[in-house]
Amino acid sequence: MKADKKQLVEDITALVLSKLNGLTEKSAKKLVKTVDKSAEEIVKKFAKLQKEEEEAKEKAAKKALEKAQSKAEKAAKAKAKEAEKATFDAKVALITSAPVVIDNSKEDAEDDE
Repeated sequence: MKADKKQLVEDITALVLSKLNGLTEKSAKKLVKTVDKSAEEIVKKFAKLQKEEEEAKEKAAKKALEKAQSKAEKAAKAKAKEAEKATFDAKVALITSAPVVIDNSKEDAEDDE
């Protein structure tokens, strides 16, 4: 067990045992063993719950990051599609709004004859 966990076990044990008094030596020894064992279980469960909470936070952060990335990708795709459409529209406009050049040189040559 790590030092911080051992210290927590000692603190819990000291708090509980300080409230208990008036027992014979034999009963006190049994009680101390029971309190120590229970305090260790409490610390183990506490550590497990802390670890689970950390994992849940990491998972939520990862999920939020993935969601943000997905949203950014969708925005980029939409922007690219919009740019592609604008380019296409510009090409169409170039073709439709350009003056049509008709070669009148043949007609002028025929009129002269």
